[in-house]
Amino acid sequence: METTTTFECGICYYQSLAKDFTPITVSANFAALECPKCFNNDADTFAEVDLTIKKAA
Repeated sequence: METTTTFECGICYYQSLAKDFTPITVSANFAALECPKCFNNDADTFAEVDLTIKKAA
């Protein structure tokens, strides 16, 4: 996983870079991201955020 990719937590909607979602709690699944705000560790609830700006035609 690239650390410059932005993700959003599906529980508290916190957005940050992938490196900020490193699991820190003992009970965390280390194969999934972990939200530093609400400690959500469910891999299915995280969404990658597309930050590209699209110009109107």
